[in-house]
Amino acid sequence: MRDSQLFATGLIRKNSRSYVEHFFSLNQDRRLLVSFSDEEAAREPIGITIDACIMPEAGGGWFNDHHALIHDELPAQVSFTSGTEGKPKGIILSYSNLSDAAERIIAEMELTSDVREYVGVPVTHSFGMARVRAISAVGGCSYLPPRGFDPLEFSRMLEAGEVNSLSAVPTLLRILLQRPDALKEFGKKLRWMEIGSQYMTATEKQGVRDLFPNARIIQHYGLTEASRSTFLQISNAPAELLESVGRAVGNTEVAIRSDGRILIKGPHVARYRLEGGQLQQLHGADGWLLTNDLGHLKDGYLYFDGRADDLINTGGIKVNPDILQAKIVELLQQGGGVVVTKVPDALRGEGILVVGESLDAARLRKASTEALKRLGLDVGEALHIQVVSAIPQTATGKPLRRLLTEEFVLAESAAQATADHTDKSAEPRTGNVMEFFQDFFPGRKIDADASFEALGGDSLGYIQFSMEFESRFGPLPSRWESLTVEELQSHVAVARAKSLPRLESATLTRAFFMVCIIALHLDTFVYSSNWGAAYFLFMLAGYSLMRFQWPEISRTGRTGTIFGTISKIAIPTVMVVAAVQLWAHKFELKPLLLISNLFDPREYEVVYFYFAEIYMQLLLIVAGVFSFRSVRSAFKKHPLASGVMFIVISTAVGYLAERIWDTDYIYHRTPTWYLWTVACGMLIASAATRDLSNRLMAMAVVTLAVLVHHGFTSATYYICAGCALLLFWPEISVPVLVKRFVGEIAGASMFMYLSHYHVKALVTRLFHAPMPWVALIVAMVVGIIFARTYHWGESRALAFGRRHAWWGQK
Repeated sequence: MRDSQLFATGLIRKNSRSYVEHFFSLNQDRRLLVSFSDEEAAREPIGITIDACIMPEAGGGWFNDHHALIHDELPAQVSFTSGTEGKPKGIILSYSNLSDAAERIIAEMELTSDVREYVGVPVTHSFGMARVRAISAVGGCSYLPPRGFDPLEFSRMLEAGEVNSLSAVPTLLRILLQRPDALKEFGKKLRWMEIGSQYMTATEKQGVRDLFPNARIIQHYGLTEASRSTFLQISNAPAELLESVGRAVGNTEVAIRSDGRILIKGPHVARYRLEGGQLQQLHGADGWLLTNDLGHLKDGYLYFDGRADDLINTGGIKVNPDILQAKIVELLQQGGGVVVTKVPDALRGEGILVVGESLDAARLRKASTEALKRLGLDVGEALHIQVVSAIPQTATGKPLRRLLTEEFVLAESAAQATADHTDKSAEPRTGNVMEFFQDFFPGRKIDADASFEALGGDSLGYIQFSMEFESRFGPLPSRWESLTVEELQSHVAVARAKSLPRLESATLTRAFFMVCIIALHLDTFVYSSNWGAAYFLFMLAGYSLMRFQWPEISRTGRTGTIFGTISKIAIPTVMVVAAVQLWAHKFELKPLLLISNLFDPREYEVVYFYFAEIYMQLLLIVAGVFSFRSVRSAFKKHPLASGVMFIVISTAVGYLAERIWDTDYIYHRTPTWYLWTVACGMLIASAATRDLSNRLMAMAVVTLAVLVHHGFTSATYYICAGCALLLFWPEISVPVLVKRFVGEIAGASMFMYLSHYHVKALVTRLFHAPMPWVALIVAMVVGIIFARTYHWGESRALAFGRRHAWWGQK
């Protein structure tokens, strides 16, 4: 066989019933098959002649066909696996390899024709297809969920008696462990379960056993080239064996080499691999397959100690990344989204990198530190935390640890290179971050675990805080608002100068659209014949609320932080209105009560600020919505679905409100008219840190909402462009001066809005003509001066109040 040319049929991978049907059909015809991700991949040279390629249809459902196991020594399939290193290797599996693994799992699980399994893993993976093969062999039925593993669908089918068996990997089971209420009492109806070979703690296995007390639960350990090498009967194993991955059964054997690596032998072990277009022997002359996994045997039971190339040696102490990873996930109380790998460390040899997918960095660091403590470790600065939008994986769903390590090393090298080009004589900018927080949040109790987010910081304070912090301490890291005082102090201590700081798209768009509004009012230029800037700024209100204030609202159940934002807008607005009324010797109550937008604008002779009034009224509505526990719970569990629903409801409310009260005469200046924009901003914020598919979905929903309101107009293009920046380009590298300039405008945007009409009148009087461009520049400068003066006075007043105990410590 080693010298013969292989011919095979290509089968495009689709987690569907059609894929399974074609798979078995090719087996029956004794046709060697190779699975590919797409037709283009099937055309790439792999050392096998692909004489045909089959494209299965999509769609799940029940697979009821009975197919006996095939015991031929002929090659059945080539499984290309990238393992944990990402290097493709083709494993030639024979029919006898596959049948031996199937027979042993049938015996261990005592499967009968009564089995009706919910196949919770893709059939395009070896584990999923092996489940269907075994169930088909005993005459049972396999259900392929059309949308992948769905806990609610599984619970419903289990309750109805439609399924009585489950196959799942630990990642999926952790979802059930975190949501045991989804199963209610139906877990007692499960009779069989097989768990894949990812690492699980004994606590997690006990939890699965408690969820399904009447099921025969089997966990296997194996590789693509040696499937199901050991079995652990979790359902009846003593507590002291739950940390193991079981024992070998049948004609299978396992052993441990002197260096701790696992050896496997048996009829299930593949004989050949495809490498460089040539077939190579997989195991030695004695039949033993040498794996790259570490382990140890105790009383015949195998304990998995991690992969040899993944093991972390930090200061002479060996750390199994899988064990540490599982403990972090357990502390975070979530299904996954965490990977642990090693990185170089000058002091300890190797450090620990913990990468989280769309997680809060401070929370991830806290869980990682606690997990290390539970393992008896304290690695200090050798622990590194990184948050990414998506963890890179192999085609079979394994995290690419080596790639994460390489990317970290490259990033560190680039940072070091930048530091080497800076002025060596310059003194590092350091200082006391705690004091900075105390100055910015006077009267608040600040400790090492406090953060801008937890202290109720909002979008108005965000820009001011970041500008003052960076001018004093240097560049802030991404998502700094969730970092604690202690973490920011550590960042300051090690931060290196960067040639191009990052400007957030939220800051850029806030500045841009406010300048557009003011330019329109001052007749400087018309950015859009259909306007739209105000709509986007209201979107930013929802975006900022979910980003900065929702975490605190979600944690405490209190909406006081929203009222803090409202007060920051209300106080300067009322002050300006009162000052102008005093100057004009004209008293008008409604603008002072901040409700003038709800009445005919022809009533007012002095000044009113309907934009600020609507902004505050919208925040009041959201505060009222979040005061309901059921709403908060919905946004916690299903933020994207809840955001979409809020958009639909807000749009409907706006439509119905206009049917009841025609607001044409006040130019639709009502919160119900604009509520949908806030809902869109909330959805954008919820999706911004998620994967590309979720961000694309959010963009599609928001675009549809904008089109419903504005149609195909220039306003739609402006609004959607701003939303796209928030979702797909959240940060932009710009020169320091550009960031400072844009930040000043964005931070002073409200004060520019409150003063620009008066600037226009002043410029017209001075020049005896409108002078729109001069008015725009002066309005920007006055707004910045106004903002800085107000904040200076505010901080002095708060400090004075704190000294005289006007309020207690919160």
